Amino acid sequence: MKSSKDELTLRVLTLLKIDAKNVLDRIVDRRTDYIEVFALRRTREHFPLIFDNRYNAASLRDLTHCSIETINALDHFYLTIDQLRWYLFCTEDMPNTVEDIVLGKIGKLKKLFKTLELYINEEMGIDVPVELKKLEQENPQQSSWILESEIHQNINESSLKDGNE
Repeated sequence: MKSSKDELTLRVLTLLKIDAKNVLDRIVDRRTDYIEVFALRRTREHFPLIFDNRYNAASLRDLTHCSIETINALDHFYLTIDQLRWYLFCTEDMPNTVEDIVLGKIGKLKKLFKTLELYINEEMGIDVPVELKKLEQENPQQSSWILESEIHQNINESSLKDGNE
C-alpha cells in the first residue's frame, strides 16, 4: 500500500477525496431537510451550507498533483454538483418534482464518486485494480469511464432545458 507519490501529492489527493465524500454525504444525508425547508419557506438561504466544498478553492497548482483521469473525474463530479446547486437556486418546480430531480442527481453523484474514489485510490497506491477492471468491463466501449460523453450529454441537456424555460 506504499505509494511512490510524494507527501504533498498524497495530501492533496487525500483532501480532494475527503472533500468529495463530505459534500456527497451532505447532499444525501440532509436531502429531506433541505427539500422540506425549500418547500415550506421557498428560501434558498440554506443551500450554500449543503453545497460548500473545497474543490472550488483548489488552485491549478493543487490539481497538477493529480493524474488526467482524476482531474476529469473531479471535474465531472463537481460539475454535476454545480448543476444540482444551480437547479435548486433557480427552480420554480413543485416540491415533488424537486425531490425527484434531486434523487436522480444523487444516484448519478454516487456513481461519479465511486469512480473518483477509485482513481484517487489508485494514484495513492491503494490496491484497487480488480474494481477498476470490473468497472471498465461494465463500460467496454467507453474509455476513462464515459466521463467525456457524460460531460457533453450534461451540457446538451442543460442547453435544452435552458432553452425550454
